[in-house]
Amino acid sequence: MNFEFFLVRKIAFHTRNTFSSFIIRIALAAVVLSVSTMIIATSLVNGFQTEIRNKVFGFWAHLNIVPFSLTKSMGQDAVYKYQDFYTDNKLIPEARHIQATAMKGGLLKTKEDFEGIVMKGVGEDFDWSFFKAYLKKGSIISADSTKSQRDILISTTTANRLKIGVGDKVVVNFMDKSIRTRPFKVCGIYETGLDEFDKQYAIVDIRLIQDLNGWGRDSVGGFEVFLKEQNLFKDRSKAYFLTLFGGLLDKAEFEKMKEDPIDRIGKDIYFRLPNNELDVQTIKYLNPGIFDWLELQTMNELIILTLMILVAAINMMTALLILILERTNMIGIMKALGMSDESLRKMFLYYAALIVGGGLVLGNVVGIGLCLIQKYLHVVKLPQESYYISEAPIALNLQWIVGLNVLTLAICLLLLLLPARFVSKISPVKAIRFS
Repeated sequence: MNFEFFLVRKIAFHTRNTFSSFIIRIALAAVVLSVSTMIIATSLVNGFQTEIRNKVFGFWAHLNIVPFSLTKSMGQDAVYKYQDFYTDNKLIPEARHIQATAMKGGLLKTKEDFEGIVMKGVGEDFDWSFFKAYLKKGSIISADSTKSQRDILISTTTANRLKIGVGDKVVVNFMDKSIRTRPFKVCGIYETGLDEFDKQYAIVDIRLIQDLNGWGRDSVGGFEVFLKEQNLFKDRSKAYFLTLFGGLLDKAEFEKMKEDPIDRIGKDIYFRLPNNELDVQTIKYLNPGIFDWLELQTMNELIILTLMILVAAINMMTALLILILERTNMIGIMKALGMSDESLRKMFLYYAALIVGGGLVLGNVVGIGLCLIQKYLHVVKLPQESYYISEAPIALNLQWIVGLNVLTLAICLLLLLLPARFVSKISPVKAIRFS
């Protein structure tokens, strides 16, 4: 058996009720608090980013292929529906699904009130999986070719403002050269929690918009492209590296590494399109505010992780220094018996590693335990109008948890080398004389 580790076991598990034992408990508690806080913070930030990205991508898709325009405004321009990339999905191998849509603004009216609305027209190719998950009442637009043109799917926000529900009849005024009115029946009410979208959009049959715009059935407003999940993976460790050391890189190299996978795929698809009248717009381009807010969460997470690791390391340094000072007599005796400074330093580092290891185990139990409670019991609620979700989301990542544990242990032991060097300064003669 390793002699240094044998001594550590004797000291650690037979510690008397001394001041140093109190300090050790404080250091252990600091490691537990730091590790659990880091796990919770990482899981929360990862959960926020995942949930909100999924909501935005589900509502708008990752990419929009639309007629070229210098602004983000919705125009009346049409594009031929049966483009090569639409009829043959293999031309955009990154795509999971492509669907045709069209937009038109209108004024939704009831007997008592009215509300500005944007009608999003969808057809038979529309993927309803997202809206089915957030459907609060009623049903999606009917598949019946005659009935569907009278159906409208509105949000909870719109329904509450106009005080209407499923089955109620409403009219929508469309202002072009003249005012045109179309009657609708509310078939369903959805709620995504994305207030910017919920209060603005309603879903209708695309044929209605085609008729209002004087288009044929082979004309649409654009295409929504949903990308495959494997194309969206963004290495979070790379994001941290760029945050910390991006200034050391060449500017062109920094911009290339910083580029989001969606932006890169969007550019690739744009140059692949044979029709130069079409533009490829990413959801980040259309809604930059939400994604800028999500990026800020990464910075907040980085600050929390850095502070927590420093708290654990500084507490361990203080505890180790107190242990060395309390064991000055023992150090003097061991030196007089021929034990080297290196062996003594190793012994105290083993002691510190034992404390850190215990803190890591307890910290993981506390952190992961609290995360699992929130994930399955939803204890912490959030104001949906501010955070886009009604409860704190949790996304546990085993690789990140292992990485945090390894990083914490490595930094703590590295910084503990400083107080451990104090052992060599202790004179055995003075230590024994004043014991």
